[in-house]
Amino acid sequence: MAPTKYHRFRQGERCDECGARQWYAQDAIRYCRNGHRLEGFAEHEGDEDNFGTQGRVTRRKKEARKKVAVKLTGDEGRELYLEVLQLILLRQVRWLLREKGFPDDFEEIVRALWTLRVRNLPLRESGERKRRKGGNGDGDGDDYASSARSTLFSSQGEGTGFESSDFDHSDATTATWAPDASKRWKLPKPFDTLALCYLACLVRRLPATTADFCSWAQKGEIDFLAAFNGIPRNVRDRLPATYHRSLQVRDHIPPGRLQTAVQELVISFKANFDTVFPPLNYVPILVRLMTDLTLPVETYLAVKCITSILKTDYSYPTAKKIRTMDNPEVFLVALLVVSAKLLYPLDGIERPPRSYEDPRTMKVNWAQWQEAMREETNETSSNLIRGEEYKITPEDVLSLDKAKLDDFMDWFEKTWIRDDDAKTDERIRKPFQDQGRLSVPRNQNEQSNKYGEMERIKSRYAVLNRSMITVEPVPDPEDTETEKKVKQTRDFCPVWRTKEELPDAARALYSKAASLAAIPLNTLIRGVTQVERRLEVWCIQQARKQRDKGKGKGKGKEVWTGDDAMEE
Repeated sequence: MAPTKYHRFRQGERCDECGARQWYAQDAIRYCRNGHRLEGFAEHEGDEDNFGTQGRVTRRKKEARKKVAVKLTGDEGRELYLEVLQLILLRQVRWLLREKGFPDDFEEIVRALWTLRVRNLPLRESGERKRRKGGNGDGDGDDYASSARSTLFSSQGEGTGFESSDFDHSDATTATWAPDASKRWKLPKPFDTLALCYLACLVRRLPATTADFCSWAQKGEIDFLAAFNGIPRNVRDRLPATYHRSLQVRDHIPPGRLQTAVQELVISFKANFDTVFPPLNYVPILVRLMTDLTLPVETYLAVKCITSILKTDYSYPTAKKIRTMDNPEVFLVALLVVSAKLLYPLDGIERPPRSYEDPRTMKVNWAQWQEAMREETNETSSNLIRGEEYKITPEDVLSLDKAKLDDFMDWFEKTWIRDDDAKTDERIRKPFQDQGRLSVPRNQNEQSNKYGEMERIKSRYAVLNRSMITVEPVPDPEDTETEKKVKQTRDFCPVWRTKEELPDAARALYSKAASLAAIPLNTLIRGVTQVERRLEVWCIQQARKQRDKGKGKGKGKEVWTGDDAMEE
């Protein structure tokens, strides 16, 4: 006789009479180890042929449970957010090195700036740091910060405009970086990644501007607008929702937003680490701006002259009170506009020169200049202009032709569709599966546009040269009684403080210059007004010096504060 096979009850079950935890089966009935019949099984009599058969056993399939990532909070969530920003910054640096040919030491400079930026942030302590701290019982803040920073940058693989405002150190710099538990920490933002790359260009004396970075980001060349979609899925799932909102930027960069981020970083580095950045390498930038605006070469000489007069070095300010013109890029483009405004009047009033040595002997036909500078828009071009896709409204989509619609859908797919979101990707692509692109891809057209850029510049300057005429000089009439020069209309330059006051030619020049500098038009108008005021003050000072000098010689001759003082 075969030995009886005993089985264990399931967890939490036992015999109701004796409490036994084992049972055995006999004739399809279960008994406990002590022979008590277990409830729930009916006794039945089966044929000898069917003895021992219990039929097929089926089990219900369990639904697969989706693993839900645990959201990190506190120091862990903050450190993960910084690592995400570091990944975005690393991609931007690698793109600049690969596509724009930046020097090899550019990455080291950005690494140093990033280390300073996160130096005093309260990051999570590593296990090694905790053991070291527990072993000797002491440790300063620098060791704490360095241990937290050792994990950063080790991968190898919202005001919207630049406005003149007061930067309070207690709000934007010292208090937000100092190790004070009573203060709320300000973490870096996505705009800080572009700002750090720009500051590295300043250190390396590269002629790159904030407008260049805005253009690269707006066209989708450098990783910024769609950077959130490039973050690994498992990282996004563990990142707190607050940081999700911080990483999801808008579909375009507001004019002046990047300049504001750069200025805040400059003040912060000065206040916390006494770090001063080199001045702007303005000469190549000035030549490029003058060429893009198709202005005569005399404007370059005028800008150099005014730069010497105002004694500026194009450095970023670190003072608490900052004006619009204190920004070196705004100041440079404002000087260029002021120079063109002084040499070639924009209001249509004749201002003949006094002699052939006066630079105003040449006159520009601004109407022909506007025709030469007229550029294609989304309405007139065969394809959408890269970087301006966000301007398309839902009403415009209904009227787009095939080429523009293909460009818009390409931009939408690249910017808003995530590569790892298979369901959304399938739902959006399903209506267009069997449809190929019939139009020429925009990238092929841009290749031909690059080759024709120099030709367009040459044709614009050809139009400018044909439109310029020589103006005969007209000497100043003198008052025979007082022997003083009479002030002429040409000695006064109009000041426009709002865009409504701008004439047509001035509005075209101001708008194009503001677009090239990636700043709002009102900001440029304010900067030009401030530059003109500084020039006026300088003229008054020069006239006072001449008047005092004349009094010292016994001559009380008055000197006007206009062009005579400027020529000195």
